Amino acid sequence: MITIVYPFKNRELQRIKRSLDSLVNQSNKDFDVVFVDYGSDFEIAASVKELLKQYEFVNYIYSFHNNQPWSRAKAINIGLKFVKTEYVFIADIDIIFNKRFVDVLFELKNKKDNVYFQVGYLDKHESIEIKEFDNYAIASKSIPEGQGLSLFKLDSLLMVGGFDEFFHFWGAEDEDVHLRLQEAGFSSRFYDIEILLLHQWHKTFETFDNNKLSSEPRLSNVFNLNKQKLRFNQNNHIEKPNNENWGKLIAEKEFQLLNSNKESVVLLNKKHVVENFLDIVLPKTNSKIINIIFQEDPYQLTLRYKIKKLLRIKTQEYYSLKQINDMLLKVLVIYYQDYLYNYQISSDLKSIQLKISK
Repeated sequence: MITIVYPFKNRELQRIKRSLDSLVNQSNKDFDVVFVDYGSDFEIAASVKELLKQYEFVNYIYSFHNNQPWSRAKAINIGLKFVKTEYVFIADIDIIFNKRFVDVLFELKNKKDNVYFQVGYLDKHESIEIKEFDNYAIASKSIPEGQGLSLFKLDSLLMVGGFDEFFHFWGAEDEDVHLRLQEAGFSSRFYDIEILLLHQWHKTFETFDNNKLSSEPRLSNVFNLNKQKLRFNQNNHIEKPNNENWGKLIAEKEFQLLNSNKESVVLLNKKHVVENFLDIVLPKTNSKIINIIFQEDPYQLTLRYKIKKLLRIKTQEYYSLKQINDMLLKVLVIYYQDYLYNYQISSDLKSIQLKISK
């Protein structure tokens, strides 16, 4: 048997159904699915859980990573802890499988290589069509640098401590794990003999405006940050970047304990206040829950302040909430990735709340 791991968060039901239906039609049924929900909104999670009851081969795992930025690496690692088979395929909720795909996995698993597969990309219109696999019109194909859909021997992933949990949002975690596996003595190869995987269209990370504040947490220049970590691992020959607690699932009890704290402190967006929090309060506070809400100082909107700025008279200095967002998220993903925290931007974009258990 081979296990297929799906990392998931807050995607539409039809996308899930198209992917799993293509697994129902596999000529080889000797597989199971570990479906890791990385903290979807509760209403979405309930709908997903209900849908998945139709698929006997699916094991649904919910981790309470609510109000944390997406980390495909962490979601996959949680899934790896539930894998009991010798081989594991890392999937994507956007994928439609050729009905012979599991058969091909069994043919490849007896070889020593870890294998990553070429993907056929569907355009927006083609993605909503229901067709036989071979009848889909492929708009483009992935290149060898795209290593996201891979067959691994489970022991090889465990040996390098799974995917690097530094990586958040999008980019680099797949290339990184293959490079670290090569560093550990395992080989990887690109399977492009035929297209066995189709990718349903969606907006790409590059199309989002990460330079504007949004209610969905986004970090400016995160792609470059991830690439820097990738190069660091590579240049320093790092095989195991995670600590021993990698793949940790957040239980409901932990989530509820964090959210039971209602005693928040409001901090205004003054530069010295923000810097004091990041440099002193956050790193030096221990054994308690920090609950902070950042808001704009009303003085910033006054005529007096605007006149002083116009006349270049010395006055209070501020960070924008977008700047605070980027500073907080960067610190969280670099230094506090293993901590229990909730990060929320209000729907009106006028406040940012961080709860973190130190």
